[in-house]
Amino acid sequence: MAKQLSVRVRGLDRPFPAELVASGEPARSSYEAAASGPGVHLLLVGETDYHARLTTDGPAEPALVAAVHATVTVKFAGRRTSVRRTLASLSGQEPKASPQTAALDLTAGIFGAAPLFLLPDGTLAGAADGPAPRDASALPLIVAAARWVSTRRTTTFECLFPPSPFHPEQPVRDEHLTATQAEALVDQLEAILDSAAPVSDLDALDAAQLRSAVVTVLSHVIATVLKDRSFRAVADRAAARVLRLIADEETPGGRADLRAHAINLLSLRGPALAPPDQARVQTLLRNLRRPAPPYAEIEGEWRFVLNAADEFLAGQIKIFEKKFGFTRIDVPAEAPASPNRWSGYTALEAPFKGPAGQRILMFARSAAPRDENHEMASPYFTGLLISRHANLGAYDMKAALAPVQQDGYKLMFNCQCAGLTTRFAISRMFPGADIYSSWDSTYFTTGPNGETLTSEGIDCFMAVLKGMAAAEDFAAIDVRLRRAQWHHKQSRVPDFVQFIGPAHPLVVARYEDINRDGKADYYDGFLDLRIVEIAEAVHDSATPKPPGVAASQIGGAAASGLNWAAGSLNRATQYSELWDPLPGHAESFYVFRAAGFYSPEDPPRDVAVGSGPPIDLGLAPAVVRYSKDRAGDLTAEVLCHSWLSHSAQELKRLLVAAEAYWRAIDLGYLGAAPLDTPAAQRAGLLLLLAGLLEFPADPNLLDGLWESALDMLQLPRLSRTVVRRCIDDTDHDQGNYYGSRRGITALLGTDAKPGAIKTASPVAYDELVSGEHVGRARPLQLKAAPPPVA
Repeated sequence: MAKQLSVRVRGLDRPFPAELVASGEPARSSYEAAASGPGVHLLLVGETDYHARLTTDGPAEPALVAAVHATVTVKFAGRRTSVRRTLASLSGQEPKASPQTAALDLTAGIFGAAPLFLLPDGTLAGAADGPAPRDASALPLIVAAARWVSTRRTTTFECLFPPSPFHPEQPVRDEHLTATQAEALVDQLEAILDSAAPVSDLDALDAAQLRSAVVTVLSHVIATVLKDRSFRAVADRAAARVLRLIADEETPGGRADLRAHAINLLSLRGPALAPPDQARVQTLLRNLRRPAPPYAEIEGEWRFVLNAADEFLAGQIKIFEKKFGFTRIDVPAEAPASPNRWSGYTALEAPFKGPAGQRILMFARSAAPRDENHEMASPYFTGLLISRHANLGAYDMKAALAPVQQDGYKLMFNCQCAGLTTRFAISRMFPGADIYSSWDSTYFTTGPNGETLTSEGIDCFMAVLKGMAAAEDFAAIDVRLRRAQWHHKQSRVPDFVQFIGPAHPLVVARYEDINRDGKADYYDGFLDLRIVEIAEAVHDSATPKPPGVAASQIGGAAASGLNWAAGSLNRATQYSELWDPLPGHAESFYVFRAAGFYSPEDPPRDVAVGSGPPIDLGLAPAVVRYSKDRAGDLTAEVLCHSWLSHSAQELKRLLVAAEAYWRAIDLGYLGAAPLDTPAAQRAGLLLLLAGLLEFPADPNLLDGLWESALDMLQLPRLSRTVVRRCIDDTDHDQGNYYGSRRGITALLGTDAKPGAIKTASPVAYDELVSGEHVGRARPLQLKAAPPPVA
């Protein structure tokens, strides 16, 4: 299908002549098959992908190599207009020669970091003069390497030392790993894996920790092929070894969590895998979760519970009756008593039966967050339908505090606003349940008296129930869900379905924290199996203190708090017009995901910092790493300093929100009017912080958190009441709970009328509008601490 075209690189007058080899869906596999052969091949991605081959002889020119991952223009012969594409990959590059003649200290200059040296042959060692261990004695070394890998997202072994985001004066280093060195590294890693098999003489946890760390480093080798095509052979070899490990983890002594982690890591590295490996990983990924409800385990009648807020209950019962044909029956004598002493159950029977002819019953009651999960502990019930407002996440926080243990199979259907980002809390409480949670706000209509007339949540729940009655698997049930859901603006996203369930592992994995380390496991680079439970404390939240363990080992309430913080950011961006300019409709698509903790020993490496005042990221309270995919959509990883892991989740929410806000401004994602002046930017931050503190709690606690945040963010002392009054009913009616143009004007005033801040405190107003660092996080003051647990 050869067709002549030319590729033009920005800033270069001369185009590169080429011919089209394949287009559309076959382009990527065509490119992968040809990339290791003769000639220079280009993978150009966009609305339609192209595989092209240069028609000139010789290796790729430096200007074209430098354009990899950048936008180029493509013009086909006979066409007057050009199209824009991203040059995703380029073959035909000459292999990089390694100038390395001595060991490289990969963690040089990092406070307290474990020693990690790359020897000239490509192997890893704990000292510059070796040796490079190849057995179980490598545990501390390979764990250090895995943590080193996990500090970077946008660079791999083609760039061993990313430019420092807070030391721009330092020269850029060009050391890299060559394909020859990578072969030696994989030799070392394979030998270490062989010594740490699931059944060996090693301690079982040590062996699993070693396997997990090796998988992390191997995945880094695989990813490097996207930046250096000479890695193709060694990347395939590394992928084969990870696939063999995945199979080994199903044998006696293996670990299901490590197997799932390895599959997810390979799925993240999908573009770097050869097409046959891509197909194998897709199959593994689909099989990670239960494909269908365990129908054989659900004995007798199916009994579901509708736990609804008072304002929804009566109307939703009528929907079951009038729209879906349910009939009221007496509550069975053997049914457990309702936990709500003021509201017993209303019992309904479905007009259809289960696959074995069993009756399907619905028990409806009024519920509050404190008792809405009560029936999960009763083997009498098959599942729960929870229908209520989210109160911007406050009710989720209350519900997660209830000590309920699941008993028997349960299907859980959660209807609320922005329910997807609280999946991690539900899955942690009920890991054996099949969970459906709302992606977007769940719609409903009401009559003049406020009674619910129609409900998207009930419609979608009935789609699931009818699919179960037909003994369908979750994939087939999802088809029903898509037909039943109402229109949402996110519908143009291919993965969107209003209620995310077990059939969507690619989406679900982004929001579940299986090993409880504060990272949504979709982003876990290193699955640290030595998790230490760390509690949160309100009274010393603002005081940094060493956690006593490595950042990757932090778990418990500390990790849960970070997940809440990331979820809060997703709500804040949805419910504030100030965030609307985020690229790729990011304010609507839940881009913020918890990515764990970091410390001075393992600070984030490749974070774009933008135009703001410099700060050592190893001393920043929180860091948000923004990145764009090839379609221009934004993702954001939310990280918290490990020395604040003990801080109350409410303070974590404020600190990560401030970090996300400023980094978006510094990178140019936000900054158009009204956020086009320092004063307006600081006013917008105050509105954001005040909105995040609008949840039911002791006012003294809220004021204490407010004061701590003002101090840590170098903001003037200002009454929280002054700011929160500027988020009024007008804002609420327009969905602006976390700041608006009107709110900024109310705070700052106009030339004709002073705003709320100046009226309340002229001194605070003067402090707010002056100074370079106002509103910016104060670097943490860290005191010497003992080394973390290995």
